[in-house]
Amino acid sequence: MAGEIVYADLRHLGDGSSPAEKRYAPDSCPWWHGLLLKAGGLGQFILLVLVVVLSVQVFQGSPQPVVMRVPQPGDEIQGRNQKEQYMFSSLVRYFCKPQVESPTAYAGCKLCPQDWQLHGEGCYWLSEELGNWTQGTKSCKNQDSQLVVLQEKKEREHIKVITGKSPPPVWIGVRSHQKEWRWVDDTPFNPKMFGTSLEEMGEGCGTLKAKGFEVHRCDAKHKWVCKKNPFQLYPITAGGEEKHNASI
Repeated sequence: MAGEIVYADLRHLGDGSSPAEKRYAPDSCPWWHGLLLKAGGLGQFILLVLVVVLSVQVFQGSPQPVVMRVPQPGDEIQGRNQKEQYMFSSLVRYFCKPQVESPTAYAGCKLCPQDWQLHGEGCYWLSEELGNWTQGTKSCKNQDSQLVVLQEKKEREHIKVITGKSPPPVWIGVRSHQKEWRWVDDTPFNPKMFGTSLEEMGEGCGTLKAKGFEVHRCDAKHKWVCKKNPFQLYPITAGGEEKHNASI
């Protein structure tokens, strides 16, 4: 009996800590504590690598800084102007002949619409249909032009070239109003230029044929000649701008 008591006492002594120690023993660490420790270690390693790389770059020479340019309000306009300059430069090279002394340089040129003929400082167009003088005037106006005004002999001869060797009369931009003859641009008419006089002309509207100037009734049916200014295309100037003019 005494031996059993001794054995029981020894068993109780070998149980370890006292009840108080068991009550206050700390719990095991949560699983995410270890994850944070690993992440912290990885961050320190990356930071160390960056420090080493930057040290090597400083030793070899400072790299060029990367400058981030903030878009400015005028950037879009500048880009559009550059596109326009490129477009007009391409038009000059396509339509204009290069200068004789420099095959790569272009002096610019004058352009006329399709079916119009360029001569000197003007574009000329001969109608295919017939009409009275007023119809011819309206037709020219609809094409941003006017019935031709002839102030020079060379221009008069060119109209004869346009109309052919033995053409019928064509309307030109002159008519009488209360016995006063004026061109459609409101400049006075000089009959001496056509070898005639006001006394011989009478009333009506002016035509031009191979023999020269003739007066016809304004409701007669003839073709007509319109004239307008050409589109002038120039190369890029010293200021870097393209010159172009489309006035009539």
